[in-house]
Amino acid sequence: MRGEYVDGRDAKWERDDPRFRVLIFRGPDNAVTAMDIVDATIEEALESARALSNGHEHLWALALVDDLSRRERGLIWLSGMDYTRTPVTARDRQLRRQMQDRYLSARVRDGMPPVLPNGLRLIRVFPEWVHGWPLWENGTGEYHLDAGSLDISPELGSALFDWNDEWQDREYDQPLTDPDGWRRRGIALTDRLQRELDGIAEVRPEFLW
Repeated sequence: MRGEYVDGRDAKWERDDPRFRVLIFRGPDNAVTAMDIVDATIEEALESARALSNGHEHLWALALVDDLSRRERGLIWLSGMDYTRTPVTARDRQLRRQMQDRYLSARVRDGMPPVLPNGLRLIRVFPEWVHGWPLWENGTGEYHLDAGSLDISPELGSALFDWNDEWQDREYDQPLTDPDGWRRRGIALTDRLQRELDGIAEVRPEFLW
């Protein structure tokens, strides 16, 4: 997120009739139900999304329907994204994260296991000033995962340990010596982790953000 100061009078036109679209993704196959919300404010559209998802029981996304920009209908994502689409960019991953986090938070609130609709666990990857693996799982008693909470190969576990140590091997406010190399190694480790956890978990590389 970033903010930019602008001339508040530079708009050439304005409208007060937005069309919002709520998409609900149900079940392990992400069956999609879409509804357009008209004659509504953004607050009302968000409340509609919560209601249609039965209080975040299902994954949901909210978009602004745009019929003007390219002379054909398109969507501007306001919250979440098309969950059936594989995330490619960092922005895609952030929007997917937004959907997953509110869904999992609702499950934990209701006393259910923190797993995604397809039954997979969600493993987060990012370094931190702690000893051990840079792996985390929200909504569990462990949160910070270790060798006893995740079944991966010893070689991968050791490599993840070293990768996190490399991030810590500096003063708190100093940059990494080789940030591009460290990042590339993190991507390779995350890909390997996803392969080892195929059918068990979705791996989320949060260090990329």
